[in-house]
Amino acid sequence: YCHRENKGYLMKSLLVNVDDHGIKYQCLAFVCPGCALNGGTGLHMLPVNTDQKSPAWDWDGNTEAPTISPSILTGKDDDAHRCHSFLTAGVFNFLDDCVHDLKGQSVQMPDLPEWFIEERT
Repeated sequence: YCHRENKGYLMKSLLVNVDDHGIKYQCLAFVCPGCALNGGTGLHMLPVNTDQKSPAWDWDGNTEAPTISPSILTGKDDDAHRCHSFLTAGVFNFLDDCVHDLKGQSVQMPDLPEWFIEERT
């Protein structure tokens, strides 16, 4: 992890334990820069490596440059907010069906917001 100006630890993603009414699983938390362009924080918490929650993604265990599969699709039926990407080695590869300015581009994942990290560490 990187330490910056004594404000805390900055990281690209964080594994979060979830207890959803007794169903326990882990989510990978990260920020999608494409979804952030659509309004809001772009913060995602996707269930990973679990059969306790559906849908779930396969994750390689890397928090600084994660790879997850399959693709990430938000706003599937919302033509104003659709974001579709693959996250590979910490890089979002935005597909052509995105409705934001990053469509067709590859973009490094940003750091998680400090407030999110501080609430969980």
